[in-house]
Parts: sequence; C-alpha cells; structure tokens
Amino acid sequence: HDWLAQFLWHAHLPMGAGTALMIAAAVLIVACPCAMGLATPAAIMAGANAAARRGILIRDGVALEKAGQVTAVIFDKTGTLTIGKPEVAEIWQSSAGVSPVNNVENQTAAGGTPALLLAASLARNSTHPISQAIAKITAEKIEFPDWKEIRGSGVEANIEHPTSNIQHPIGKARLGSLRWLKESGVDLAAGEKFIAEWSNQGATIVGLASENKLLGLFAVRDAMKTNARQVVEQLQRQGLKTYLVTGDNSLTAASIARQVGIAAENIFAEVRPEQKAEFVKKLQAQGERVAFVGDGINDAPALTQADLGIAVSRASDLAREAADIILLKSEIEAVPEALGLARATLRTIKQNLFWAFFYNALGVPLAAMGFISPIFCAAAMGVSDLIVIGNALRLLRWRK
Repeated sequence: HDWLAQFLWHAHLPMGAGTALMIAAAVLIVACPCAMGLATPAAIMAGANAAARRGILIRDGVALEKAGQVTAVIFDKTGTLTIGKPEVAEIWQSSAGVSPVNNVENQTAAGGTPALLLAASLARNSTHPISQAIAKITAEKIEFPDWKEIRGSGVEANIEHPTSNIQHPIGKARLGSLRWLKESGVDLAAGEKFIAEWSNQGATIVGLASENKLLGLFAVRDAMKTNARQVVEQLQRQGLKTYLVTGDNSLTAASIARQVGIAAENIFAEVRPEQKAEFVKKLQAQGERVAFVGDGINDAPALTQADLGIAVSRASDLAREAADIILLKSEIEAVPEALGLARATLRTIKQNLFWAFFYNALGVPLAAMGFISPIFCAAAMGVSDLIVIGNALRLLRWRK
C-alpha cells in the first residue's frame, strides 16, 4: 500500500469548493472517452493500410467487419479458380460420319470443315472467353444479321439461305451449353462418349446444333491456377466452408472440385448467371455468412447478394463496383490473407475497446474518491491513447 500510495493523490474530504472543484476536474478528465473513440477507427485504418500494402483494396470499415465474420466462401470457376484463358482441346463432329478431330491446329490450318466455320462464326461476336476460344478455330466467317446471345446459355442465329461453304441443313443454328441445347430439343446421344471423357478431365463441353440435330462438340479446357488448391486448403484450415459454383455440367464440376479440394456435396453445377445469387441466398438462409469470389459481369448479382463480395484481379468493371474487396495486384492467394487480416482487425478492435473501457472503469471511481489528481488523470488518458494506437499499429506487421 505504501508503494502504491506514492503514485496516488492523498484523499481529501470535501471541505470546500476548491477540493470539490479539483475532484470534479479529475473525474471529467479521466472520464474522457478519447481512447474509446480511437479504438475502432485506429484499428480499421491500420487494417486497411496493411491490406493496401498487399494489393487488397477494402472498400470501407463495414466491409472489413463483414470480412471478419465470414463462415463460407463460394468460388466462381472461370477466371477465378482457372486462369481465364480457355483453349479448344478437341473437337467432335457428328455429321456425314466425320470422326473426332484430334488435332485442332491441323484442322484449322486446312481451312476447317463447314461445322467448324459455322461454330467459329457464331462465336466471333461474343465476348465470353469460351466463345473467343472457339472463334479462333478458323479465320473465315459468316455474317448473321439476326445473331443473338442468350446470357448463360450460348449464341444462336438463323441461316435462311445456303452458301457455298455451308452444306448442313438450314435452320436455326445454336452454339452453347449442353443444358441449353437439350432444353431446345437437341439429341446429344451421339456424343455421350466424348462428353463423358472430356468432362471427367475438367473440360467445358460446348455443343453446336442446327435445329434439333447435333453437328459437333468442343472440349474447351482452361488451366487451373497453380495455387488454387493451396488457397482452398488455407481457407479450410481457417475453419471456413468452401463451395464451387459453375455453369458446367456435374461431371466437369466434380473434376474441378477434386483438383482444388472442394467436397463433392459443396458443388453447384449447371448454374445460370442469374441463379448464382440464389445459391448465395440459400447458404445465408442456413445461417452462413457468405463471401463470393468472382470476376465476371455475370457475377455482379452474386457479389452484391453475398455478405462479402470479392473481385479478383482483371475483374470486369461491374464486378469491381459490386464487390466489397478488390484484389488489385494479387490473385486468389490474397483471399485467405484478406479474410485473416480482417479477423485480426476485429480482434484488435475488441482489444482496444477493452483497454479503453478498463482505463475509464478504473480511473473514474479513483478520481471520484479523490485518490488521483487531475494531472495524473491527464497522464493516464494520454497513456491509454498510446496503448490503443500502438496496438492498432501492430496490424501493419501482421503475417498470415
């Protein structure tokens, strides 16, 4: 007690206005919530600065708070888990008894078959990465005045007059997903073996049809990002559930999921762009706090619906606008880093609030009873501010 007493102001009974004024001043000074006011903004600024140094742009403090509460992460496939530069790996043609084309380069060098010319011409005006891959098959083209793109399905056009290049029956030509072709009445039985073989290898299968006749199939393969599996494993070690959403068929989706380590029951396959947001809602209804990772225009609704939207590098402008976190220079390896940093920031905020409250809770009673002087109260408040700011600055040295 004697040791502590030397740091305290000797208590005085209220014997006059002077003593009362000193005690009142001490209480007012020590009750100042300056440290409590600094606790949250200091941590948020430090956390956002630490993220920016890593090429992670966090839109605001609310986004940082939401990132720290995430329990599940949904990955889009194309351009997120894959590099986003698909190429045609193999072609199958069903008309006139043509056998599968195993060497795409040799086929296109020879000018291509009518089916390949039709497919490339249909794909040429689409900006979708898969369409652009098919458009490269041949440089020749056919003009379609009524060409139309159906979001999440494919492209179609009417061929009303035969040309010297096209020998197939004339009608409505379609190039797109197998689901869409099947819904349009196209029989896919002839290409089932090709579909199964390449779907199991993780390729996206695109079909070409004229009316209800299947003309050809294209196995389009996009290389996986080398660190995709590592990212998924890091998230799972953080206790987060991981999901895959893709417009590909279930076989292709299962192959991709196996490569990156996502459980089979966490796959959403054959999903239209507008349905991605519905799957986010489905998880949210189960009590999950969902982060959606995507890069395309079609991902914008899901990025908005998710508790936390994350747009990877090279994302479309619409996806960036809808996202809460934008990975400026990094690829998806920054996702676990961003979520880990957000959790560290929330912990720092709680620590700062504890210390700020601790100083006030301890100092106010002592000042009210006259045990500490106004000068000591001012010094204590300054120290509390330093502790809060110093604790927040530790985030700049955070490592995952």
